[in-house]
Amino acid sequence: MNHPTDVITSLKPVYLDGIGVFGPGIADWSQARAVLNGSAAFELDADLPPFNVADLPGTERRRAGKSVKLAIDLAAQAVHAARIDPAQPAAVFASTSGDTNVLTDICAALATDDRLISPMRFHNSVHNAASGYWTIAQSNRQPTTAVALHNLTASAGLLEAAMQVVTEQMPVLLVIYDIPFPPPLDAAEPIATVFGASFLLRPERTEHSVAQLALSLTAASASPVNTLSDPALEALRTGVAAARTLPLLAALARDRNGAENATHTVTLDYVAPRVLTLDVTALTGAVDSMRNAS
Repeated sequence: MNHPTDVITSLKPVYLDGIGVFGPGIADWSQARAVLNGSAAFELDADLPPFNVADLPGTERRRAGKSVKLAIDLAAQAVHAARIDPAQPAAVFASTSGDTNVLTDICAALATDDRLISPMRFHNSVHNAASGYWTIAQSNRQPTTAVALHNLTASAGLLEAAMQVVTEQMPVLLVIYDIPFPPPLDAAEPIATVFGASFLLRPERTEHSVAQLALSLTAASASPVNTLSDPALEALRTGVAAARTLPLLAALARDRNGAENATHTVTLDYVAPRVLTLDVTALTGAVDSMRNAS
């Protein structure tokens, strides 16, 4: 916990009802939890699972690129885990660069003499493409926000989603995701691998709530950023902006032996001289049911 004088600003707590994770060798939260609590090994160069895009209509599956499919997979994981109608929550989609494959193709086309760009490629290049695919597929008419803040995108997404939950008093789906650039742009903006995490946040506790999250902007001098002891996981955290969520996920994966109200403080990078601090409080009944379900 932080000393009150270190806290610059804080939000009313929000409740976490659903989690999704995707990365090398990790298809969902149950597999991520096993890695983060030490019961399964992690390898940065492990194969990626296939994307689950059953929530997209067939036509949209064929149009969607890798970045959109990753985001849709993550969104569906969190919504299904929270047992909420996908048409209900507002959404925040946070990514450093969006569809890096499409952006690279467009840059290559602009370097040619004719500079012709496919309308479909341009359609998928906009930063809110993933949120558009999701909301149309789910007939969701709630507000959506697309966020980017380079390597601090994960913290920006968490802060934006939590502020919307508190101010609008409605559930918010947060999807944080990144894919690498192909050559030659990978040399200018290296992203180690594909990774993403998703969270379904609510203003009030429900029977599905697994944790309470209290977010604060804190002086960086008072709260060092959390790192991971496992070298491969730390390489993932530092190599992919979306993986800056890993300390939070590790806190959520921690086995608290059934202790209600056990709190762990997590500090993530944010814009200097501030960091984003989260007090993560386990909610036992929901955590136990989630563990048994997986």
